[in-house]
Amino acid sequence: MNINHNLLPINLEKNRILGPKAYIAMWWGDAIMVGSFMLGSSMIPPFGELNLYQAFTALILANILAALLFSLNGRVGWKHGIPMVIQLRSSFGPIGAKFPSLLRAVPALFWYGVQSWLGAQAIDQIFLNLTGFSNVWLWFFAFQLLQIYLSAKGIKSIKWVEIFGAIIIMLGVMYLIFLFLSTFGLQVEETASIDGTWGIPFWLGMTVLLGQFSALFINVSDYTRYFPRKSTNKTFVGSHVIGIVPPMILLPFVGILGAAAVGMWNPVDIMSEYISNVFASILVLFVIALAQVTTNLVANITPTVFVAMDIFKFSWAKSCVIIGILSIFTCPWWIMNAAYFTSFITIVSAFLGPIFAVMIADYYVIHKGDYNVSRLYEADLFAAFKGWNPAALIAILIGTLCSFINMDLSWFMGIIPAGVIYISLMKLWIKNHEAYVYEGMGQHQKVVPYLKKKEQA
Repeated sequence: MNINHNLLPINLEKNRILGPKAYIAMWWGDAIMVGSFMLGSSMIPPFGELNLYQAFTALILANILAALLFSLNGRVGWKHGIPMVIQLRSSFGPIGAKFPSLLRAVPALFWYGVQSWLGAQAIDQIFLNLTGFSNVWLWFFAFQLLQIYLSAKGIKSIKWVEIFGAIIIMLGVMYLIFLFLSTFGLQVEETASIDGTWGIPFWLGMTVLLGQFSALFINVSDYTRYFPRKSTNKTFVGSHVIGIVPPMILLPFVGILGAAAVGMWNPVDIMSEYISNVFASILVLFVIALAQVTTNLVANITPTVFVAMDIFKFSWAKSCVIIGILSIFTCPWWIMNAAYFTSFITIVSAFLGPIFAVMIADYYVIHKGDYNVSRLYEADLFAAFKGWNPAALIAILIGTLCSFINMDLSWFMGIIPAGVIYISLMKLWIKNHEAYVYEGMGQHQKVVPYLKKKEQA
């Protein structure tokens, strides 16, 4: 099978360039998403039903769980050095893997455009404040050119942008929290004194907080494959906890403060209406603009580029250019305010929980935590099913139908059914079916059941 070299396993330690500190910085840069402000505000009045303490508890619990789930699926990339598109072949087949890959890549492409537009708006507002000049289209195309250039330079470029961006962004967010507390302290204190609830709204809040990572849970191996293999398990899990929990508490906390103080989640709107401090406004706008770059590089560009390299056989640089151009044609200035875009994202998200369940079940239950990596690069995998694994497709379809029972809990609703069905079908059907692969050459060639073939390190 013709494979792009960027998709091959990263086995040499010198090429695993995201050490614990750099890996944590990458997550700090990626986790700074404008939507996190909205998620935080959705939990307390006037948007939600929790008090300040309950909202903060939900933030801590949800993000610790998220860090553990990242570690769980990310172990594949850490151990074997393979990206998501290769990992999916074990459970979906070399052809079937393209389906979940596209479910991860297409929404990321749209978010790439949306976040670029948000970044351009922030830059435009900065120049409007400083010079009176305004042209959001100019900054949008400039923003895209910058991101295409940075991503095309490769993972090393992304690494340093994330490290630099994480430091600036985290300092800016802490300043924003200080500014809000010093300005709206009394109003925030009132939110802490309401009764709130530890019932269904609390658990729904946790579900929403966890659901924002649903896409990243699937392609976390795209990043862990660069994590040093010599690191201990404690370091690996700890890097996820430190990388996820602090920023994903601070960002929603900003939204909580805004909702508690003035009933608004967007810090830019709050700054413009309630805080007449030009320096503070420019700083916040710069942090938001920078956050769009760091988030796009990790969460939206990287997985989409890997999918483009796998399906269309493009090089890394060419994929970055094409993806950057395509994100412009998603028309973010239009779709970000369209109701059907939210519906589209919601429908796609319903598939993500079941896909995650299948990936986890395949690695830990079917393959006992150890892939025969060389087999994942061979075209005859699941040859009897023409490169598809029907067990995975059936599992995610049924899991997705379960997700639609309650869209507020969709990510959780589909996980258990999908995982149980996948394991059952693999053990009762696929394992005993003539899912043969070829071994040997010429007249010595013979067929061996794929799942019974001796695994090699």
